[in-house]
Amino acid sequence: MSMIKGVLAGVAALFASGTAYAEPVLSGPLIQSVNTDLSRYKGGEQVRMIVTLSNKTGAPFTGTITGTVTGRGAQVGSPVAATVTSLPAGGTATAELRFPSSRTNWQGYFVSLVAADQNGHQLDQEGGAFDISSDWSTYPRQCWVVGAYTDWGGWKPPFFSGAQADLQSLNAYKCNNLQFYNMLYRWHKPWVSGASWINGDGQNISTDLIKQHVAAAKSLRMGTFMYMPVYGANYGITPDFTKDGSGAQLSWGMFTSACGANGGICQIGDLWTYNDKIAYMNPNNAAWQAYWGQQAELMRRRLGFDGMFADTYGTIYRALWDASGNRIIMDTAYSSFLNTVAGYMNGPIILNPAGSYNEQDLVQSRREAYHFVERWNNPTDIGNFGAFLTKARQVWNWALASGRKQSLGLDWDMGMNKTLGASRSCTINGGSTACTFKTPGVLYQEAAMLATGAHHAWIVDGQQNPGDGARFISNDDFPVGNMLSPKADMVQGEYDYQNFGVAYEKLLRLNISASTAAAPSITSGATGSTTAAAGSVWMFQNHRSGFDILHLLNYQQMSSASFSDVNDNAANAAAPTTTGALRVKMYVTAGSTLGNLYMASPDINHGAPDKLEYITRSDSAGDYITFTLPSLSYWDMIWLENGLASSDYRTP
Repeated sequence: MSMIKGVLAGVAALFASGTAYAEPVLSGPLIQSVNTDLSRYKGGEQVRMIVTLSNKTGAPFTGTITGTVTGRGAQVGSPVAATVTSLPAGGTATAELRFPSSRTNWQGYFVSLVAADQNGHQLDQEGGAFDISSDWSTYPRQCWVVGAYTDWGGWKPPFFSGAQADLQSLNAYKCNNLQFYNMLYRWHKPWVSGASWINGDGQNISTDLIKQHVAAAKSLRMGTFMYMPVYGANYGITPDFTKDGSGAQLSWGMFTSACGANGGICQIGDLWTYNDKIAYMNPNNAAWQAYWGQQAELMRRRLGFDGMFADTYGTIYRALWDASGNRIIMDTAYSSFLNTVAGYMNGPIILNPAGSYNEQDLVQSRREAYHFVERWNNPTDIGNFGAFLTKARQVWNWALASGRKQSLGLDWDMGMNKTLGASRSCTINGGSTACTFKTPGVLYQEAAMLATGAHHAWIVDGQQNPGDGARFISNDDFPVGNMLSPKADMVQGEYDYQNFGVAYEKLLRLNISASTAAAPSITSGATGSTTAAAGSVWMFQNHRSGFDILHLLNYQQMSSASFSDVNDNAANAAAPTTTGALRVKMYVTAGSTLGNLYMASPDINHGAPDKLEYITRSDSAGDYITFTLPSLSYWDMIWLENGLASSDYRTP
């Protein structure tokens, strides 16, 4: 029997034993998992952080679990502690730390969690984070839900724990909005009355499970989006869309020839098709747009979703015609579609262009809840790690040019190790080899996405194995079926990176722009470059009101092949060698007062900030500072207070 009690340090706190959900199991000897009761909080609300302890020290534990909150590096309030008495070896318990929050908005906070024995010796340390935001669209962190499937073509998946448990686990990975993937009755007819239905892929969907997951998500303040393709109408399923009573018309389609010219009549066989089940409808057609919006609103109201996730099938690479024989021009198809649908659907919408195709029209439509893109690892989209920044800055500039009041949130979907995930030798596909993600490839991609202001939408409910806390896409972006399992170091790393993205969200994602200062450099300790390339440390600098922000990403051990294989499909990315001290020269935005200099990394102390000393200098290129960075593994972020008094980020 152990006893846990709160130590009040100017902040209300309550501690209790409890039952842990199927959350990501962390690697330390005492702190097994960390979660919050909500995915985001309103300013002024109390934050409840649940710390599950599992004593793997080999001896009874008596001591404290202390949480210290920091915002942009500065400590916020007094630490909150829980006293633990006689937790036996192998025993578990749950502590609940409660922290007040200031009346801010769109700010993240880091929590350093330290387990120390009764003599004050630290035995374990982990990180936590919480998000003070009035919405989930400013810092979108989309994850996937498929837990409403009861079987997938005859195979009954064993790895779901129930809506509340699975979504609590996604909450531990910092998800704040969810895509309910392909739970449609048909691609053009999303809902039918009944307790369940079989979708167009032959998979059984439970209405009750959908509603349970929607309710669980809303209890965590997560947004909910129902998947529905922009183009799709069932084609190879009897009866086809022209005969199933839905009201969808053949004349709304996209055809592979000008079959309707000069009084001609197009047949169903003239439609362009995605596969043997799905035909393309014309997103420019006003009648199709209205029909789609009405169907989406019906689905939203009947099942309780916030809005719709409108999917596409990527680039339209060939000439197509409408039913009158006119060439279909797609240049403004997305904005046209969304403008019409907005008049029928009472909720937010996300449209996935599935690559860079017509992306500018989409962003500047001003109709997205936030910008979601299924990025692809090829030269037309993300050809190497440097392309992440190119794409991010392009999207920010489009958003600002269209007059958006805030920078547009980014949420990008890419799978990992797809070649390995498809191998028949893997146990997940019936083979004998237990295939897993290779952690370096995962962390390289997570670092690049987070550092360039985006979130990686690849986390899925359920657990492939106990302790994973979730599943991770390892195929062509379909979050169903078996997937590669993460190793323990990847679970810890993924948790740390997602936690870091929340803790420092305002320095990473909101109102960020490219720095106008001269380029930074590494003067000793490593080879630096302001161009992303294999064999060097990539350095790029951003600015937001009150801060100069420098990112260092370590590609010194990366091969040229891995540099262009951002998904690590071959699963052979070499882990970086952690450097020694680096001497850095960083030019600063002129005209404001400099303050403190901080650094943090998800690779060091789970993301805890550290204050650095610096020296100011100037030369013909401008004012600069020099400082010593203690080390670099995958990614370090450095931020300098510069004009803090006039910033919207003045107080933590």
